[in-house]
Amino acid sequence: MTRTSPDPVRAVRRWGGDPLAPFLLLAVGTLAAAAYGNVLTWAMVGGLAGYTLSGSV
Repeated sequence: MTRTSPDPVRAVRRWGGDPLAPFLLLAVGTLAAAAYGNVLTWAMVGGLAGYTLSGSV
């Protein structure tokens, strides 16, 4: 009898359907935003300034 490898699609679907998956993704995103808050602030200010100066408003 040959042994087959586990199906990666099933593993992703199983993990994606886990109720804790959104919580874990939000927690990681929150930690990343906290770590790079200063950079993200200036990126948003620069983006809004560019949008304003381009005449899109």
